[in-house]
Amino acid sequence: MTKLDSIAEIRMGVTLRGRDATRAVESGSCCLVRISDVSQDGTWVNADFARIEPAERIREELFLRPGDVLFPNRGTRTTAIAYRLAEPRVIVGAQFFMLRPDSSRVLPEYLAWFLRTEESARHFEGLRKGTYVQIIQRSDLAELTMPLPSLEVQQKIVEVAALAVEERLVAERLAALKAQLVNGELVAAARDKDVLTTRTNKD
Repeated sequence: MTKLDSIAEIRMGVTLRGRDATRAVESGSCCLVRISDVSQDGTWVNADFARIEPAERIREELFLRPGDVLFPNRGTRTTAIAYRLAEPRVIVGAQFFMLRPDSSRVLPEYLAWFLRTEESARHFEGLRKGTYVQIIQRSDLAELTMPLPSLEVQQKIVEVAALAVEERLVAERLAALKAQLVNGELVAAARDKDVLTTRTNKD
């Protein structure tokens, strides 16, 4: 087992000061990733990030780079996503930890996958602090231990995990389509009592 801080640099997201710091501005110079943009299974709910205009200069190292892993540090969800988008000048606020993995030892997608597992959730469960908004501290993240197989095995795990997510999404879409079809038939039956009676008798 390997401690997370030995395989990834952990940074806090940008502290945006001012009441209107995160207000969307059409011509803003930066894009801001919000916690609501990331799904529980580590996919983008929304990749059309809000544009903002920070009141202070953002240091270059705080802009997201391909391979950075985003981990929300507030709330009760344990999710993470590897950033692979080409959009320039994208930042995250202080509601995120931004991890920069050592690519010679760990794949960003593998790190994000492990952060979403039940094992990680159990690690953070008793460590969150706060009454109204629960927060994970940097030290809690740094102390997380994880298995570190070869990069080849990591890649296979990532591929299987991605297939499992895709399978679940397809099943959900099929269930929604089936419900839509049945509801359509029932509405038609409600308009024609004879059709409903005939179908009921057949069943």
